[in-house]
Amino acid sequence: MTCSKPREKENNSIKSQASNSTRFSRSIFAAWQFLFFTLSALVLVSAAVIAVIGSSATLAPNRRAIEPWHHEILNHAEEFGMTIESASDQSGNPYLVCEPNPQAKGKKAQLLRAEMRKKGTEPSAPGKIHGTLMLLHGHKGCKEDHLPVSERFCAAGFRCLCIDLPGHGKNPNAYATFGHKEVSLLMELWRDYLLKHPEARGPLGIFGVSQGGAIALQWAAREPSTVSAVASVCSFASLDQPIAASAEHLPPILRDAKPLTTRACALGIYCRCGFFPSEISPLNAASELHCPVFITHGSKDSFVPAGAAEQIFRAIPHQQKTLRLIENAGHHNVLAIGSTALYADLCCFFLRSMHPAT
Repeated sequence: MTCSKPREKENNSIKSQASNSTRFSRSIFAAWQFLFFTLSALVLVSAAVIAVIGSSATLAPNRRAIEPWHHEILNHAEEFGMTIESASDQSGNPYLVCEPNPQAKGKKAQLLRAEMRKKGTEPSAPGKIHGTLMLLHGHKGCKEDHLPVSERFCAAGFRCLCIDLPGHGKNPNAYATFGHKEVSLLMELWRDYLLKHPEARGPLGIFGVSQGGAIALQWAAREPSTVSAVASVCSFASLDQPIAASAEHLPPILRDAKPLTTRACALGIYCRCGFFPSEISPLNAASELHCPVFITHGSKDSFVPAGAAEQIFRAIPHQQKTLRLIENAGHHNVLAIGSTALYADLCCFFLRSMHPAT
């Protein structure tokens, strides 16, 4: 009996230690479980916040007010060699109609016409219209941004329709979709314009910058019987590209999680508009182009690298194509740095493409 008591105490001690060890293990497991679910919840909440914020910035950027320099051109159109009228289609999509003024006397118009002569193209008499160009602005832009561009194109004899794209300016559509819906909306606008102005029937060229350039390429691929020529400035190859580039401007902790942030943004875009960014591919559209194409890009573009332009150019299946890389230009200043020489190249391209005998 005396020997059994120490053994009983020893067994009880072992059992107590085992029980304590089990409770400790359970508490450690519970702590890790709590940490895991807390971190998972934080990741999910962060992803949801990024999806909302990222998709909002992409699809519905803040709409800019018209700036003083816009008003200067609108209020003194004749000094810039144009007549300008405001219009809208039957769906309420607003646009500006810029036409050559026979009394053209703008300085930029005169420089443009002189540069065209240097390149071997004699401009027609001021006021004569050779065709229509539809001008598509970039992300966060508006139709008035293309008034200086219209000044040059009007000097070469083109009618220009400057459009407020969905999600921008005064367009009634809430979201920009980068070509997913814009192509059909722009086709409707063009048909509506021709019904009201049958004298405008003739060749149609498309000119677009950045987002507008991406839409222009997609439109030309989908509607080959409508589009006679297309010029794209600084287009991305796939919408994934600028979304990933935008993630570089996030706070460091989110920037380091770029795969998560870009996927969250893509999911937010899909939930709102029914498409993933990877589906918006001017590169794929380029392989289906049949009309003449002019591609230009800034050699120092850090937002959409010039490699995108080279990819698009290589994908075009015919030889009626031009690639012009502008030295030292970034994403937003290609036309400014290319200046009159680039504008003259564009005008000559559209004249040759829309009127092959010119």
